[in-house]
Amino acid sequence: MNVAEFLSSCSFSRLIPELLKNCKPFKCGNKDLDDFFVKDSFLYGKKLLGKTYVFRLKEIPDKIVAAFTLSNDSVRIKQLVPEDKAKIEYITENGEKNLRRYPGVLVGRLGINSEFAKQGFGSAVMTFIKTWFRSDENKTGCRFIIVDAVNNPDVIHYYRKNNFKFLYGSDENEARALGINVKMLWKNPLRTRLMYYDLIDLDDKMGDGSQIN
Repeated sequence: MNVAEFLSSCSFSRLIPELLKNCKPFKCGNKDLDDFFVKDSFLYGKKLLGKTYVFRLKEIPDKIVAAFTLSNDSVRIKQLVPEDKAKIEYITENGEKNLRRYPGVLVGRLGINSEFAKQGFGSAVMTFIKTWFRSDENKTGCRFIIVDAVNNPDVIHYYRKNNFKFLYGSDENEARALGINVKMLWKNPLRTRLMYYDLIDLDDKMGDGSQIN
């Protein structure tokens, strides 16, 4: 599936209670995510903590294909060890002064309707988000797409497939930054891994028909 095909078959809108009321139940296979979109997403919106958006099938408008929540964030480099910090500081160009943080947008929640799993919809949604924040429609500086990815193989594979990188070079480095005892990782692995996508790397032609695997 490519992004053009995805956008031609789906409509995009903000998730509001009235819309949700007129749609069939959204189930992505993760109860916490399902509950968030049905209940907490509206509270997040009212408190200005994040905005939730959905894609619906144009031919079946009460069918939600995907839902995701966005909020402002940044990549903070102060707590990084030297080798991880060097990976981020490479973006400083033309003698610009190094920043302590770089602007980004956090994909706080993302779910694909179980009926559409493993059909390319997830990658199409992520490409849409990337091109949206790379376009002139974005009114602020936004260098990175950021995710705190659940630390399981399927989720990590999805983000790696979509060219996200780990901010911390190892679980140990991330644990230290979070104040977690590294010696306990064997017993209590990190629940999430912080990952990022550099929007400068986005091909200008993506989003206008490029193929999504």
